[in-house]
Amino acid sequence: MPRSMKKDKTYRYLASQKGESNAKLIVALVVVAVLGYIIYSIMPLYYKEQQLSHDIKEEARIAAVNGRDVKLVEKSCQKIVDDINFPADIKTEVVKNGDNLTIKCKGTVPVNFFIYSYPYNVNVVQTAGKGGY
Repeated sequence: MPRSMKKDKTYRYLASQKGESNAKLIVALVVVAVLGYIIYSIMPLYYKEQQLSHDIKEEARIAAVNGRDVKLVEKSCQKIVDDINFPADIKTEVVKNGDNLTIKCKGTVPVNFFIYSYPYNVNVVQTAGKGGY
């Protein structure tokens, strides 16, 4: 086999390997971009849910210690939910058993992706007793 022919085969082999690594890079970048978009779409809702959980926990503790009426607590919790401004309705339910107070906030927020709508469930349950902390 002439030397120039051997050189040509080696060059073609190395060129195809370079093309393979470019394809892997493009696939990896597409996967990273899709994951970034998903995180970018869900992160604000997760932050709002954590804020709701914190505020409802504080409201439950204060209401249980002060012995507030259930209707007043429901109004206060609904105001907290409205202030956080979820894109869907979040229902609040307050249950009082003796000295214990339980506040439940539930709802589903649709998260729209390119071709799919994911139902993000918001489920916050906080319980507090007359003892406070």
